[in-house]
Amino acid sequence: MALASASPSDEKRAATSDWAGHMTLKWNGNQVKNSVRGSVDQLVFRVAHALRNEAVRLVQTGSRSGRIYRRGRKTHQASAPGEPPKTDTGALVRSMRVDHRPGTGRANFVVGAEYAARLEFGTAKMAARPFVRPAIENVKAKMPELMRSVTVKVEK
Repeated sequence: MALASASPSDEKRAATSDWAGHMTLKWNGNQVKNSVRGSVDQLVFRVAHALRNEAVRLVQTGSRSGRIYRRGRKTHQASAPGEPPKTDTGALVRSMRVDHRPGTGRANFVVGAEYAARLEFGTAKMAARPFVRPAIENVKAKMPELMRSVTVKVEK
């Protein structure tokens, strides 16, 4: 481990303790590297799940101001343009998942419903009902909390 110092005496002070004796520094690079990798993997996993959970929350909760219609015996109030889509059959929420392979430091939040992109971005005939982009913004605000929940552990 290199210490930046102005003189050799500064380096010596940095490497000794205030009490009698010397401080011994042991660098266990592989253990640190593995611990950091595991922590990054854990953070990526938590962020991906937080994103999925927030997208589900946006779709399943909150009031909507779109039109009300009946389909058979069921009454449904749709979302208005700009609001997250309102759950009707539950297929959109059921299609949301996180793909994570432990140890890779990667996770994907996937929305498998074939109509998800049309809801998120709109079409020529329908205004967008975004739910992924607002979920991303909400999770970004929670990042400091998520980062604090992950620790790097290195044994002495």
